[in-house]
Amino acid sequence: MGQFLATGLVHEIVTSRREIEKKKISKEELRQEIEQTLLFDMTLYDETEMEEWLVFTLKNQILERDLIPFLEILYPIVYGSDHDEYLKLLQELRTTPYTKWIDLANMRSNYAFQLDKYGESQYVRFLTKDFQPTVRLDFKTLMLYAGYGKIITEGIYNMLIFFKHCITETFKEHPIAKSMHVYITG
Repeated sequence: MGQFLATGLVHEIVTSRREIEKKKISKEELRQEIEQTLLFDMTLYDETEMEEWLVFTLKNQILERDLIPFLEILYPIVYGSDHDEYLKLLQELRTTPYTKWIDLANMRSNYAFQLDKYGESQYVRFLTKDFQPTVRLDFKTLMLYAGYGKIITEGIYNMLIFFKHCITETFKEHPIAKSMHVYITG
């Protein structure tokens, strides 16, 4: 399998508790840096502390309220006339309880809605702290689109951030758009 330029909805952001504690980064500083660097609206996420991990999960009420209206606008733009598949998916989402949507994505039966197990990690750098520490973030992403073809990866990071800006601006009436991530998957 090659690499694809993908757009997806970040359902979870996970980082090591030990790493942020060792680097003396507070959870609030981490949230602020994720917002500033990666342009996520962290008010859309619940925070859970586990023994080893700090997990930010997209709030159920956001997912339930905004996912389908958002997809009804996004899918015609990205898929154009290839609409049979995404129209079936939208109908399936409407008839499936939102608590089962992640399970549906995990089945990977629809190209327009699947859990991406290959999505890349990102690092955020804390420029205002001594030694400018970095923290690794892992994403659990619902891939909504994957483009096909060769990807020239040199210098693409700024373009991906630009695409993220375009998505959040285009869909600003949908708060869930601020949980979108544009990335390379393989």
